[in-house]
Amino acid sequence: MSRTVRAVLGQPDPTGHALLLRDSQQFTRMHFLSAAVRLGLLDALASPASPAELEERLGVDATRTTQFRLFLELGCSVGELGSQGGVYRLKGRRARALVGQGGSVLRALVEEQAGYHSTAYRELPETLRGGALGDHLPRYAGVIAESSRIAEGVIADYVTEAVREAPGGRVLDVGCGSGVYLRAAAGRPGSTGTGLDVQPASVELAEANLRDWSLADRFTVRQGDVRETDLDGPYDVILLLNNIYYFAPKERTELFRTLRGALSENGTLVLVSIFHDSNPTSLGLDLVLACTEGCYALTTPQELVPELRDAGFRRVRTDQLVVGQSLCALRAD
Repeated sequence: MSRTVRAVLGQPDPTGHALLLRDSQQFTRMHFLSAAVRLGLLDALASPASPAELEERLGVDATRTTQFRLFLELGCSVGELGSQGGVYRLKGRRARALVGQGGSVLRALVEEQAGYHSTAYRELPETLRGGALGDHLPRYAGVIAESSRIAEGVIADYVTEAVREAPGGRVLDVGCGSGVYLRAAAGRPGSTGTGLDVQPASVELAEANLRDWSLADRFTVRQGDVRETDLDGPYDVILLLNNIYYFAPKERTELFRTLRGALSENGTLVLVSIFHDSNPTSLGLDLVLACTEGCYALTTPQELVPELRDAGFRRVRTDQLVVGQSLCALRAD
């Protein structure tokens, strides 16, 4: 111990040295969890197993057993796996959460950080020197959509409230993804409507979910870009959730004008997003979005309000959805 202390204290900046060493361990944990999820190791450890049993379950090549067993040792070292008598099990709270209820959202969050965000940061010097923005969306679109559900409970409650307060119950969800917010809209008895998404896979998923939720007789799903699609209004509520950063700032007023034209006379637009803020979570996402082809830096409610009014909305109300965070809703009518 004294040798270690002397080595650290002998550095030009002992505190900085120690902090970076500690931070590197957190990176190692995140990389382990990301790889364990993609390999299927955490699911394979639903019941304790020996290395040989895990290798068979996961299809580990016979020439890679050394690497795999080092990976298992690493999992124990970072506290996410446990081992006794040559049998491995899940141990850490993070690992168990990733395979528990709601684990798919947390798995996507880990992959977004370890994959998408890490790639954007690695390419950042070239990007800042004039290189092309990263074409990350084709690879990570599904991960991003799933991880954005981390705030699903808060947003779903807000959507349910907004639909119940609307003059009628016909709803359009622009960028509906899995259809989960159409399910929230169904909290108003008799509500009906449409989900619109540009991704065919999202349309298929939403349709399947609506059938599973016994809502297919009330809500339908269409594939299309809101900027190029006949929206078939009027709607009492239009939802624009977690996707305003896919529209260029110069396009937004026209987008809002299009949506206003698809609303009933007293209809409401509900826009939810993380907005630009000084906290690390918001700024980190902001930077990554700004470095991604097809995405744009986060805006602020103060920037959107005049754009909404220019598009014909008379009143705009802003609600903070999470205390201390920049997740907010704008309700415009």
